[in-house]
Amino acid sequence: MPQYPIPQFIESEGKMIYFLTFRQFFILVGGGALCILLYYILPFFLFAILGVIIALLVAGIAFVKIDNASLVTIFLNFISFSMGTKSYTWKKKEVAYPFKAKPPAEPEIKDVKPLPPMHMQKSKLKAVQQMVETKK
Repeated sequence: MPQYPIPQFIESEGKMIYFLTFRQFFILVGGGALCILLYYILPFFLFAILGVIIALLVAGIAFVKIDNASLVTIFLNFISFSMGTKSYTWKKKEVAYPFKAKPPAEPEIKDVKPLPPMHMQKSKLKAVQQMVETKK
């Protein structure tokens, strides 16, 4: 039966151009398209300010990872944490039965006889060792 090599690190993204993955490439293309659109719509001064902001934001989204999580994931986690409740009030869970379960009763001990003392058997290891050494 022939053995085939098992691919390793299959969760890594494929590279498209030198160091860019598909995801990074398309994020950068989208940011560039947005900057070109702003160039034709806005006056140059406003375009320059917004273009730098958009370029930095797009570069951060494409390349920055913190603890292997993208900036988009971190931002969405921040929003969900900020909007969610942060206080937890402990509430006792309701029991299915309205009564408390009694612990099992200990059995009554009647006429307990003391155990006889245990006698230790002498080890036969020395006798076996002597037999092996003398080959008897």
